[in-house]
Amino acid sequence: MRVNVKTCTSMLTAVALLLVGGCMSAVFGQERRLPTYEVWRASKPINVDGRLDEISWTKAPAIRTFLLNRDGAPAPFNTTAIVLYDDKFIYFSFRSEDENIWATMRERDQFLWEEEVVEVFLQADPSLRNYIELEVNPLGTMLDIYLLDRRKNLPYRSWNSANLRWAVRVEGTVDGLGGDRGWTCEIALPLEDVATAPNRPPRPGDRWRMNLFRVESRPRSAGAAWSPTMQNDFHVPSMFGEIIFSDKRVP
Repeated sequence: MRVNVKTCTSMLTAVALLLVGGCMSAVFGQERRLPTYEVWRASKPINVDGRLDEISWTKAPAIRTFLLNRDGAPAPFNTTAIVLYDDKFIYFSFRSEDENIWATMRERDQFLWEEEVVEVFLQADPSLRNYIELEVNPLGTMLDIYLLDRRKNLPYRSWNSANLRWAVRVEGTVDGLGGDRGWTCEIALPLEDVATAPNRPPRPGDRWRMNLFRVESRPRSAGAAWSPTMQNDFHVPSMFGEIIFSDKRVP
């Protein structure tokens, strides 16, 4: 039997490409597997004081995995976040372990991401391109932004949530020196501001897109995310995780 070497080589090349393509698809499939989180309903309004001492914060499921945003590696610091909702608000809490807490900005809508901060990105209707961004630093300063599209925000000072509530508590000092333990943050975003939500309040089974971030500056700079965007950019809505509203209630 005569063998056509050229034909065999072509066939082997094709098989190799298929195998490589399949492996790469599997790898990228893993990278694109976005996290989900079930949001429980609070039985009573949260007292937004930054203390995280309500029993609701201890009973609801917590997000404990924050990864470096650029490459998905484990973050070198611990962060815990919880999300709840009721008829009027969606609530967020953060507990950030930090031995060196630092921030200087005290005026609303300053560029807080340049220092240390926790951030919420919320897209209530994934079929639309707009989303809300909230940032709070350890001094209790807020930056609230309404974006019409990726990085196309309304002027910072032209949109402020009138009934937004937030508070922080610091275990240490906000001076960039060592010896601190960490800080906590509570945010209550009025559902009236989430204008694109299909239902307000959300109904059990409703699905929104969300991402949570933490920016550290000292002793070294690092950005961590619940759902890493794998870029040097937080504004990648296609990489946001998904939240599913539940009818489960916490005390």
